[in-house]
Amino acid sequence: MSEVGIVIGEARPERINFTSKNPVRVGDYVTVDTDDGQVLYMTEYFKNISELLYELNDYQTADEARRASLKNPRDRVRIGVARALGLVDELLKGRRIYPTLPPEPGASVKYADDDLLRKIYGGGGDSWVEIGRLLRRPSVTVAINLDAVASRHLAILAATGKGKSNLLALLAKKISEKNGTMVIFDYHGEYQGLKIRGLKIASPKINPRHLDSEELADMLGVRSVAERQRSMLGKVYTKDIINAADFWKALEKKLKEIAEDEELGAQDRQTAQRLLDIMKRALTVWGRAFDPKARSPLDAITNNRVNVFDISDLTEMQAQIIVNTYLDNILQDRKTAVREGEGKFGSPVVVAIEEAHVFMPAGERTECSETIARIAREGRKFGVSLIIVSQRPSRLNSDITSQMGSFAISGITHPSDQNFIREVTDEVSKELGASLPSLNPGEMILAGHFIKVPVLIKTNLVEEKLVGRDLEAVRLWREETSRTYVSTKELMRP
Repeated sequence: MSEVGIVIGEARPERINFTSKNPVRVGDYVTVDTDDGQVLYMTEYFKNISELLYELNDYQTADEARRASLKNPRDRVRIGVARALGLVDELLKGRRIYPTLPPEPGASVKYADDDLLRKIYGGGGDSWVEIGRLLRRPSVTVAINLDAVASRHLAILAATGKGKSNLLALLAKKISEKNGTMVIFDYHGEYQGLKIRGLKIASPKINPRHLDSEELADMLGVRSVAERQRSMLGKVYTKDIINAADFWKALEKKLKEIAEDEELGAQDRQTAQRLLDIMKRALTVWGRAFDPKARSPLDAITNNRVNVFDISDLTEMQAQIIVNTYLDNILQDRKTAVREGEGKFGSPVVVAIEEAHVFMPAGERTECSETIARIAREGRKFGVSLIIVSQRPSRLNSDITSQMGSFAISGITHPSDQNFIREVTDEVSKELGASLPSLNPGEMILAGHFIKVPVLIKTNLVEEKLVGRDLEAVRLWREETSRTYVSTKELMRP
């Protein structure tokens, strides 16, 4: 293709500066010849400078400078910064090899050909699935590697409304098409209306007999500071209760005996009665989350399907216990399957956690953070992968997040969040990170193992996902009014 710019200043093997006649968009691709061969670069930063219009304040002076600048083409300086993505010949072979030598200053910078980009980003093989198009080259489709998603972990970090749930729904759709097994912990009930093949919507179930007394107290909603109530529950939560035919009836009977025992102090009787009230309320509000007859949480998961567990009605503590229980059982089952050839899951399992900062917060231990960390460390060996989703990256546990092999990022504006992203992945430079706030919904930076080279992409919209989109409030009001018309006379009645 024709020349778009010239390499200037200091050139390094991994980065070049160039000047150009016309603006070059951030995220667009250029090529430069080096002694190692042709190199593909992505533009990460671009600025347009006028010396005459630099730091002028009053309108009249700026207007005169503008007219002078238009007559003097040398006044306009356009500077771009581009990062090397790899040697073109190696990228075409599916390998990412960097040049060892920088291009010479004065080397010609050219736009990368669309056909070249199609070959690089088009995937190849059954594990590659299309998820969108290059943001700057809409005619070029982009594919990701589901094998990498299912083994190397993925972090979707995006501001609200920027498309993180749409991307997760898109991944679920692609995994479903490949008959994969996936579990989504749906924190806000966003995936209930998802219309994809093989979807299973379920309420998570946990057997209270498998919990210790502290976990049972958390699930029932006993406050963490209610030491007397927790202590009493620990005392009455004996093997007889755990093994009783009717778990809740046995526990209720034991607490009633204490509440009605006149020989005990008033405080003990009141504590027992309070526990009875808490248990009754918990079973009324969250009863569907308990199943004393369940053999294993894994019974609620169907192989080779996308399983969505709605945890939107649970407290944070309850959700953490549920997530911990399921993740631990999934990991143990996959270990058994790999080591002994037996287990419920004979193939990899992908687990997605919405609002991940609730479950693995920075500087804090939760009921499930240790299990999540263990899967981040060991999951790859046993076919259990994580997809963590969050709009506030800096609130995430950095040790766990840094073990994510792939990233999808968009719309991050807070400086602490941008700094966090640069800390956990070297794929997003300071220059490229500066473009994050300007990305529109569905526009994302993809980097890591699931993509051949970093890319700015416009993701495909999952039409089947309805919940979570911006509401068409005016249309909905109009439709409701047409169905429930009220006359003016009725409105004026006292």
